[in-house]
Amino acid sequence: MNDNVKTRCYGLGCVVAGVAISWPTIFDRLRLARQGVPEINVWSMASFLVGPLIVLGLVMMMFGARTETLMRDAERKRMKPFGNIVALACVVAGFGGMLGTAYMLRSYGYR
Repeated sequence: MNDNVKTRCYGLGCVVAGVAISWPTIFDRLRLARQGVPEINVWSMASFLVGPLIVLGLVMMMFGARTETLMRDAERKRMKPFGNIVALACVVAGFGGMLGTAYMLRSYGYR
């Protein structure tokens, strides 16, 4: 396999992992809240990983082998502007998933 196909497969794996983690960490918790379960444990770190996995997976699937050269400058060991934008999107998606889940659970009356 060439590098382009490998990178796109890794991206698909990241998206699948993000979707797989989202069920027990986010959607199952909200389902339990709708059913009125007395106590719900929240997996904050796992719900934080859902967004970045999906964002990075989509970027890798879109750009393939060019992803690394678009995101970082290997000679100077620095991120390029596109890499900073992707990193910011990962942080925002991570906090959005984590805080959004917590907010939704609070709206159902859980702490």
